[in-house]
Amino acid sequence: MNGGTKRTMRKREKIPTARIARISVLSALCVLGASIPFPSPVGTIAFDSMPGFFAAFSFSPVEGATVSLIGHLATAFVHGSPLGILHLPIALGMGVTGWTAGLARRRFGLIPGAAVAIIVNTLLFPLAMPVYGWGGALSLAPFLLVASVLNSIAAAFCSKAADSALRPTWKTSSKTIEHD
Repeated sequence: MNGGTKRTMRKREKIPTARIARISVLSALCVLGASIPFPSPVGTIAFDSMPGFFAAFSFSPVEGATVSLIGHLATAFVHGSPLGILHLPIALGMGVTGWTAGLARRRFGLIPGAAVAIIVNTLLFPLAMPVYGWGGALSLAPFLLVASVLNSIAAAFCSKAADSALRPTWKTSSKTIEHD
């Protein structure tokens, strides 16, 4: 080592290939969900957040945040970015939504996680205020609420189904053995 000093070498943590693949596939599903919009004044309220919520509920808060952020950017791109540069803070807000929904899922369960996703996503309406003013931004809240509820419920059902499919149990004699 240089000059008698010892340096510790930290191992680089590698992101598992499976995690990258999940984020990629779920982000692609966000693009598909973006093509299923809800009628709204903005036009970017769609089924794009369902894969992000699913990632938060089934995998991790980090994956939920990543997919939710990418999902909103994809939707903004697909719909021509009607809010312009404001889509960047909205995407960050969606990342926070995915993160908090994932944390709530881990700590309190699926239904509280879904409720957190609905609440936090709906509360992003003030981010449209610079373009629409307070009245216009407030008028987005009911549309965001409906979209949040539908996206969150769909994600919760998919998460529950995935949990059941990925963690089968087999009964052998009197014991139940779970395989991870």
